[in-house]
Amino acid sequence: MELRMGNETDKEYILNIRPQAASLFDGRSYFIIAEDESILGFAVVFHRDIEASVPANEAFINLIEILDENNYRKGIASRLVQKIIEMEEEKNTYQVRAYCEINNIASHRLWFKNGFGISPAKESDGQILGSFVTYVCKQ
Repeated sequence: MELRMGNETDKEYILNIRPQAASLFDGRSYFIIAEDESILGFAVVFHRDIEASVPANEAFINLIEILDENNYRKGIASRLVQKIIEMEEEKNTYQVRAYCEINNIASHRLWFKNGFGISPAKESDGQILGSFVTYVCKQ
């Protein structure tokens, strides 16, 4: 399996099968492709500054998707996450974050397995709808 930066042809392919992902390709983001003989999965990432009293930035993984459920639980998503961490550490990014819905057990396991801290996101009524997950890069 090869991991590489996505290009316009890859983007067109992804949008043909997942048109709802169009808003993620907004010019602020980049995406990584996992492929063998075809695209197995991809991850879309964007950068932003962290609003805090110290200067810091983050890469936010907006979407990780494995395109065929026959490829679930084969380590493809973990390889994408590890590649993003490696790339972001080279850029001196402070942290990599993502969000996952509370009922998405597979996603929580993915983040936990890859060294991310998990922080439940509470609504004003105390209901927990999901978790923000964070990996602090090596500085």
